[in-house]
Formats: sequence, structure tokens, C-alpha cells
Amino acid sequence: EVESKPTSTCWGAKMPFANCMFEVSNGGGGWVQDVSFSASGELLAFVGHDSSISVVNGANNQQLAVLKGAFLPMLSLTWIGPHSIVAAGHDCVPKLFRYSDDGNVTFVNDLDIAQEKEAGTMSAMNRFRNMDKKATADSSTELKTKHQNTITQVSIYSGTKDNCNKFCTTGKDGQMIIWDVKSLESSISGLKIS
Repeated sequence: EVESKPTSTCWGAKMPFANCMFEVSNGGGGWVQDVSFSASGELLAFVGHDSSISVVNGANNQQLAVLKGAFLPMLSLTWIGPHSIVAAGHDCVPKLFRYSDDGNVTFVNDLDIAQEKEAGTMSAMNRFRNMDKKATADSSTELKTKHQNTITQVSIYSGTKDNCNKFCTTGKDGQMIIWDVKSLESSISGLKIS
């Protein structure tokens, strides 16, 4: 069975096998970790090892938007709405980004709000005894986030790239966490995922 010829897209009219259709640089020099097309196929988002997230608009003459943040490099991303992207990586927290119609990418919010864990109760006498005899202190290396190590994959669990209901993150900590979009919107004040 032979497939029919593909129709032309905003990325090109002819698509010969094994030919480069589009090449872009965001000027950062970091290698690309992950790419994701929007549901329409007109927007291509990618994250780089230089802590950047970039979006190319194929329908608007391959316009490039780049955001370099003060966060650690991200390893995975996916579209969860027509303008919303979730990306995650070495920060151990999924992050929400928005691509606006005017061609800009902005950071919206971290989607995992750090919570203080309850510390176990220990009397002052026991604390000093442990410090003296066992050379131990009451210190914890546990992160205040749900994931305890790098998030390696973000994927849609329920819904589509145009209208995601739930998405999933998996990490090097062995956890797979399912995030409900409506619950996130209600738990983070002012958050609207579209």
C-alpha cells in the first residue's frame, strides 16, 4: 500500500524524504532537548540545554520567539492548550509558559507549589545527645516538591494538545505524577490555562 502525497503545510509545499524542511537557531548554542508541535501543527516549541524555551510560528513566516530564564535546563515539554505549554526538567517542577498571538513566550507559573513538610518532634535533650554521640543532626535533603529528582518526560494523560484535562510527569525519582488542569487552576490564584 502506498500512501498518498502529503498536502502542503506552513512548513513547506514539497516534503521530499530525508530533506531538511526548516532550520533555526535561537542564538543560545545549547542543544535541543525536546520538541513539540501544537495541535494545529503551525507552532513548534522546543527547549534547549541553555535554559531556553523557543517557539517557531510556521504560519507567520517562521517567526521565532525565545525566552531564557533563571531556571535550570528543561528536558521535556508539551502543548496543553492552543497557547499553553508545560515544560519540566532539572528544576523538578513543571512550569507553565504561554505563547501569545503577538509572538512572545512568557513564563506564567510553577505548577508544583512547594510545601513545608512537617518536621518530627524531638526534645532538645535528645537533639543534643544525637549531635554529641552519633554526630547526627536533624537535616533533610528532601525537596519541598512532589518530584524529588529531575523530570524527564511531560506527556498528555487525558485530553488533547488543544484541550488537555490531565497531564503526566515522570522523573528520575521513579515517580509518575498525574496533574489535573482544573485542580491546578483552582489551587493557584489567578491561574488560567488556555
